[in-house]
Amino acid sequence: MSSIDYTDMEGKTVELKGKKNLTDVTSFYMNGNVIDKIPQKANKPKSYVKWARRVVDGKLKVNYYYNGMSVNNMGTGFMGGVNTNSSITKFFIKMPDGTFYDIRKSRDRKKYIIPYLKQCDAFNSEYNGDFDSSYEEFTKMIVIYNSLCK
Repeated sequence: MSSIDYTDMEGKTVELKGKKNLTDVTSFYMNGNVIDKIPQKANKPKSYVKWARRVVDGKLKVNYYYNGMSVNNMGTGFMGGVNTNSSITKFFIKMPDGTFYDIRKSRDRKKYIIPYLKQCDAFNSEYNGDFDSSYEEFTKMIVIYNSLCK
């Protein structure tokens, strides 16, 4: 990030420009959402970053990033152009030690996330799901964990 404009708590507009003038912004609030800086790849936290919406807050934080794109490749002949759709999705959990894991990856869920969750007895007795990796189920699971485990 090389510049940022924002309104402070007193209603004053603040404008910062130049990487040397910016502190390391890791989160900000915009349009009713908390936006966090997350790594492009969970296993390479110091590489490129993305800005993602926080969907679960608490001891464990969950961020969701989606960027959909549609490209029209101009063509010739009877059919003309072809529309191509693609998207980038990130669904990460941030652990209390600052480590990120990709929730969509089975290895991350089985080796790191689920064993961590199961360390909390209150969570074990309350959660009776199957640790499904769907967005809705995983979000529900982390909300339950955050409400019961400190």
